[in-house]
Amino acid sequence: MTQPLLQLEQVSKSFYTRPTAPYELFRWRRPARLSAVEQLDLTVYRGETLCVVGESGCGKSTMARLVMGLLHPDEGQINYAGQRIDHLKRHDRLAYRRRMQMIFQDPYTALNPRLTVLHCLLEPLLYHQPQLTEQEALEQVFQQLLAVGIDPALGQRFPHQLSSGQRQRLNIARALSVKPEFIVADEPLSALDVSIQAQILNLLQDTANQQNLTFLFFTHNLAVVEHIADRVAVMYEGRLCELTSSRNLFKHPRHPYTQALLEAMPQLTTSPQQGAKLMGDVPSRLQRPLGCSLQDRCPYANERCRHQVPTLFSHTDGGQTACHALQEGRIKP
Repeated sequence: MTQPLLQLEQVSKSFYTRPTAPYELFRWRRPARLSAVEQLDLTVYRGETLCVVGESGCGKSTMARLVMGLLHPDEGQINYAGQRIDHLKRHDRLAYRRRMQMIFQDPYTALNPRLTVLHCLLEPLLYHQPQLTEQEALEQVFQQLLAVGIDPALGQRFPHQLSSGQRQRLNIARALSVKPEFIVADEPLSALDVSIQAQILNLLQDTANQQNLTFLFFTHNLAVVEHIADRVAVMYEGRLCELTSSRNLFKHPRHPYTQALLEAMPQLTTSPQQGAKLMGDVPSRLQRPLGCSLQDRCPYANERCRHQVPTLFSHTDGGQTACHALQEGRIKP
């Protein structure tokens, strides 16, 4: 295994909310605490593509923003290339802005509607490389547009004059324009048509191979995960429940939630898998139960699951799972 590039150690983040209408008369009450991510331990190694999967609302976007410094953790720390970065002030973090870039989920709101395509790329390039002349910067912008499949003749257009696929390609070009070594992609395919998704996915893969990029890829599309991931981290209600290689995840899922996710995938040529059937609804994040977050939906839950939060433990193949039933042998490994 190569050396670690990004490390999250016991990272937690919560938000606070007040009652909304028709409960505005009770604003004197204390704000409710919503735990977005809790006690995250995760390592991303140089040159790999680590995919984080889970249903909507499980904390993926919060985790992405914590890594990029757009949010600050309440607990724990984030290390990049051996240096702690979560406590840095805005000026001190600038040294990492060029090395770490993010592709946002919505390709339209991620762009400034008042800037043309050329200015969207020139602005970060000249900010991080002020020594460039205008001609040198324009040449690099044209090369980057061609690299992501955008005609430089569209340079004078505004974001609203582009298609969704072109806007996402522009976002990718902007992230790559400063030649980073680490990319955080927060569901970059979710707002695109299926045909455009394939094009963007191939573009990201080709770029990663050519520039030896490290990807932290957030998605809920397991077909994408199977295609690009080296390792996969499965999240549920702000916690990691399984971390393993992509091959092992699809061939031998261990956690009941992972089995349920895979069983929910459309099956065109094979019969459905005979995995765990989850019951009930997702618990409220404002009233998180003691113990395992999956306890009310898991058929293997017992008293220990209702009182003790499971932590990740390792298997012989290098995978990790957070499940009392699996650890105690109540589920066949």
